[in-house]
Amino acid sequence: MNKLLLPLLLLGMAGCSMIPTQEGYAQKVYRWQGRDANEMLSVWGPPTKTMQMPNGNTLYSYVKESTVQQPLTENTRYEPGTKVTVTDNNGQAKVIETPGRWVSNGFSGGSTYQYRCATNFVVDKKTQEVLSVSFEGNDCVAPLQR
Repeated sequence: MNKLLLPLLLLGMAGCSMIPTQEGYAQKVYRWQGRDANEMLSVWGPPTKTMQMPNGNTLYSYVKESTVQQPLTENTRYEPGTKVTVTDNNGQAKVIETPGRWVSNGFSGGSTYQYRCATNFVVDKKTQEVLSVSFEGNDCVAPLQR
């Protein structure tokens, strides 16, 4: 039994690191700070928007947006039938069984969720080095890197 416990515990801990978090996204994007902009562009692809800043540096913006519609679902539960023993006029006992049925518990879902992540890279005009990185939004998540 103890031989199985350690591998299961390690597997469970490894699975937790695969859950996307904002901290994981920070690890993913902040590693570009100080690196070559051309390398960053080759990995991230074309930006959503590029802006020349007043100091001559370039701001590369990547925006990811999505909308998810959760379906409207009726919540039902099954109520099993019952057995009742009845005695008729002749004194004989009979068992009467009522059938089970599905009963509505109302509805859930029908919601719309908006997801967005905006990531910005500021690149030095002379060295083409990524000077700073910032991000905001509820969808800026990635698995933690170990």
